[in-house]
Amino acid sequence: MVAAGAGYYVTIMERPSIAAAAFDRPGVRVRTLAVLRWSAIGGQFVTLCVVGLYLGYALPWPSLAAAVMASAVLNIGLTTLYPRNARLQGRDLTLHLGFDLIQAGVLLFLTGGLANPFSILLIVPVTIAATVLRGRSLAILAAMAGVTVFVLWHWARPLPWIGPPPDFPTVYRIGTAVSLALAIGFLAIYLWMVSAEARDRARALVATEAALTREAKMSALGSLAAAAAHELGGPLGTITLIAHSLAEALGDDPDFGDDIRLLESEAARSRGILVRIARRAEAEDPFANLSLDVLLHEVAHSVVPSRVPVHIVAPQPQPLVRRSPELLHGLANLVSNAVRHAGSQVQLQAGGTPSEISITVVDDGAGFSGDVLPHLGEPDLGPSHSGSGGTGLGIFIATTLLERTGGRLAFQNRAGGGAQVDVRWPRSHIEASQEE
Repeated sequence: MVAAGAGYYVTIMERPSIAAAAFDRPGVRVRTLAVLRWSAIGGQFVTLCVVGLYLGYALPWPSLAAAVMASAVLNIGLTTLYPRNARLQGRDLTLHLGFDLIQAGVLLFLTGGLANPFSILLIVPVTIAATVLRGRSLAILAAMAGVTVFVLWHWARPLPWIGPPPDFPTVYRIGTAVSLALAIGFLAIYLWMVSAEARDRARALVATEAALTREAKMSALGSLAAAAAHELGGPLGTITLIAHSLAEALGDDPDFGDDIRLLESEAARSRGILVRIARRAEAEDPFANLSLDVLLHEVAHSVVPSRVPVHIVAPQPQPLVRRSPELLHGLANLVSNAVRHAGSQVQLQAGGTPSEISITVVDDGAGFSGDVLPHLGEPDLGPSHSGSGGTGLGIFIATTLLERTGGRLAFQNRAGGGAQVDVRWPRSHIEASQEE
């Protein structure tokens, strides 16, 4: 009995990158694959020695040694031809995992086939492929594993044994083959679905972080512009005053008069630019805290021009809430989605109780379709779910950002038609105190 790949185990840790491609089948580092293969080669060598030399089982040594040496030669070539930190992806990784699968099959073929207890290790290459390869490459490796299982069941050499090898009933051998094939198929499909979902969520979270970072940078730029305008106002005022004095004294000078008048006009022009920058910065980020109805007007204004009007319903008095990039961007995404699908209008309704603050976004469109509604807030619905060709990423971003502020979202269709999104916060999470 010989191990087809003892110690063959993989753990792949991927750090998310801003580039979406980094989440699309991350691949395996050459160093990682080389270490795993050396571990498998070592396990195979030790098992051969224990089974053949210590236990005294008769083994086809030349063929087994050739199979192990082939894997060692390939691994030496791998570490020589590629940088250690390079990543194998796509076809290259498929070929390497295919070789590992065939090499394991050859070892098992020579040592009893499916009667060899190490035949379970045929699962390993397919399992790795399910976490890092595309569906087509995974299907190729899974098909290769199925063919390997069939060959091992039907034509493998007898299990090495002292005396006559055990004769397993046909039904038992068929059951072993079927169970191994089912295990390979189930693990491959399960791991592929889980890893694909994890990558979708990672991509969506990166998009959320990018949107939040952009919103925060815009707010910071506004504050920086206001500060710069204030700090530069003093020196520019001095320059303007001196230029004006020079114009009065030397404005008619034939040599310097034109230059002095140009200096005075440019100083005045610079002062006007700083005033406009300061006004724009104040308009973009006027206050850290706003009343809820003012916040809703700012959100509605952020999607203007829109194809339908956005009406705000906000009974007085309104609570004072903290103005944050997460809150603004999340609500703007919901309103933008409602505007895109509304028939004639969108309503932003504010409300609350002594313990909660709520905002409701209502439109009079067709509403959420039945197959999309249970999945809203997931990172990647895909065109097949959304029906409109959208991926649902905007709603996922809105959900993630608003949940960061302590909000909880509920999506539903209205009885009279149209979609409705309710967002609720505990007052302590969003309401600003009077001292802030």
